[in-house]
Amino acid sequence: FLIFIGMLCLVGMNSGCAVTQMQLVRLSGVGHEGLVEIEPVEPESRKRIRRRWTYRIPPPSDEVMSIISQYRLSSSYLADPLQATRELKALAADLLAADGLYATAQLAMVHAQWAEYAGESAIALEMNKIGLEASSLYVFDSSVVKQGDSSGRDFNIRQIYNKSLEGFISALVSQNELPGDGSGKLLNLSAGYEIELEINGRWQDVKFSELVLSRDFEVGRFQNQYRTDGRGWGVPLIAVKNRQLSSDAEEIYYPAKLPMPMTAVFQITPSDGAANSSSSQSNRSAGSKVLRGRLTLFDPLEQATVALGGHHFELESDITTPLAYGLLDPFLNKELNATVSLFNPEYAPETHGFFMLEPFDPDKIPVIFVHGFWSSATTWIHMLNDLRGDAEINKKFQFWFYSYPTGEPFWESARQLRSDLAEMVNSLDPHHESVCRDESVMVGHSMGGLLSLMQTFDSGDEFWKLNSDLPLSGFEGAPESLAMLNDTFYFRRNPSIERVITIATPFGGSRYSNQATQWLGKKVISGSKQKTSELKRLIETNQGKWKQNSLVGFSTSIESMNPQNPAINIFNKRLQTSDIYLHNIAGQVEEKSIFPSSEAKFANDDGVVDVKDAISPIAISRKFVPSEHNHVHQHPETIEEVSRLLKWHWKQRQQSEGSPPVIPVSPMGTGKSTGVQVRFRDEVNTLR
Repeated sequence: FLIFIGMLCLVGMNSGCAVTQMQLVRLSGVGHEGLVEIEPVEPESRKRIRRRWTYRIPPPSDEVMSIISQYRLSSSYLADPLQATRELKALAADLLAADGLYATAQLAMVHAQWAEYAGESAIALEMNKIGLEASSLYVFDSSVVKQGDSSGRDFNIRQIYNKSLEGFISALVSQNELPGDGSGKLLNLSAGYEIELEINGRWQDVKFSELVLSRDFEVGRFQNQYRTDGRGWGVPLIAVKNRQLSSDAEEIYYPAKLPMPMTAVFQITPSDGAANSSSSQSNRSAGSKVLRGRLTLFDPLEQATVALGGHHFELESDITTPLAYGLLDPFLNKELNATVSLFNPEYAPETHGFFMLEPFDPDKIPVIFVHGFWSSATTWIHMLNDLRGDAEINKKFQFWFYSYPTGEPFWESARQLRSDLAEMVNSLDPHHESVCRDESVMVGHSMGGLLSLMQTFDSGDEFWKLNSDLPLSGFEGAPESLAMLNDTFYFRRNPSIERVITIATPFGGSRYSNQATQWLGKKVISGSKQKTSELKRLIETNQGKWKQNSLVGFSTSIESMNPQNPAINIFNKRLQTSDIYLHNIAGQVEEKSIFPSSEAKFANDDGVVDVKDAISPIAISRKFVPSEHNHVHQHPETIEEVSRLLKWHWKQRQQSEGSPPVIPVSPMGTGKSTGVQVRFRDEVNTLR
């Protein structure tokens, strides 16, 4: 990478190109720091507690000591706190006494923390089990009667429940008991537990390859981190799903490793009526030390609350850390894959194409993100974090990401995007039952904006006429080569794309495409060997038919972005025939001043693209963001604007005369939809 930058600078200086090394680095989104920070960490609070608690157990509160006294266990507790906690648990569980269960849970949590910090893992596991059982009975068992105002205790019991469950799950993870063997049961009688493992919701048929605690990682560089921080119930986890060889249409569109947020909730089973009494008895009878219950995993992106024990509870959640966990690999975090893919489009073809992070939902509008030159799909992680953190947007939109080798001419990449998108939607929705898919939004950064807009108009024959005055039918060659030419230069508007948001997109080309960079680009950027050889044969077979400087002779994206390239003018001309809703976001770098107190002034460019070139005359909104080119799509103001436009998009959908009627879902539907399904395409068109 550094050698390439040095060569660019050397060639630029030798050819009189007035560009600096810093300006050339701006062409790339790749950086040595990485997109996010994530590392295993032990919070300072734990270190302080460890130092304080290593040699003694902290004394219980006066309230808890009073309850211990009521059970005549004061002396026992002073002599052996752990044994007294076991005895109190047995008595309170038999009587289903609220005071006793509350005191047991609090004592067990404190002892479990002490044991964990002292390195006594067996004691920590036992105390966490006791705390989890006592707090679960206190909260979820309808037979437990709480006296008077218990709001203060309810707050404390939630913290105890969460910490006890967290400690219990931590032990399971350390013993490699999670995510289990796929049997749906975590059974270890010697360790004292028999747990049913259940996954609720859209991932219920998935077998996770990995489950880890979110608390064990610290993340940085995010503008916002979306955590409930103790307001909810349960324990946030990071669940990892490996892509499977399957006939399921959705499976091929998941990343090879997909980390996702999950929240674990434990409940003594069964949880109500007479059955509850017998269940509780089964857990506490004959001094049993076996914890029996159900551990359920919920997706907080799918549901924010859960009904347990006749009550609705807010789920504890962390949706930011799992995103960062997916970038533990520096190759992805630093977007090194973007550099390799730029120079060699045949590298790791499985990393190219469309990706989604959740099952296809016919009642959510697709938002399709397309990255720019010398970048990759992971560059959208900051925007994805904030959009998923907005409950309103997360409920109404689903997010797809397109990845492609960025060294090819932009019309070639646009053809591949067109083909891949058609294949994806036809695979996910073969009968076109989803109305929402025809209201898709595309968001493109830099060159990705050009690719997105190439989906929104008919080509006519103007692109082809830049190659030859003869019709394509007059050319000879292999059928597949001629078909590729036809698909590249003759195409129709994709009617499913309703709105496009471009971010720092060079509508007028890029001034960095000059003789020096074009020459070097041809030297270091290799095209697909098969495609290159087929194109070479096609050109040789039809000598004399091509125009000078025809588009088929362009081999790199750098070359295609030259402002003097007539294809840029044709692109803008055809764009004006489109009925797309277009929104432009442009970046502006701040001009540095030697006077610190002077008012900030901004240049007329983002370091790569001039502001005037980032604005289209057909745009219905324009937004200027104080950021340089390669980070403008990650800037808080840009994310806020995209969020605003998506909400506007949904509002217009609801208010438009063509909105489909709100009708119950037909039992003959897909089985996944929770909203409108219209089976007859003509009716949909009529409504529109």
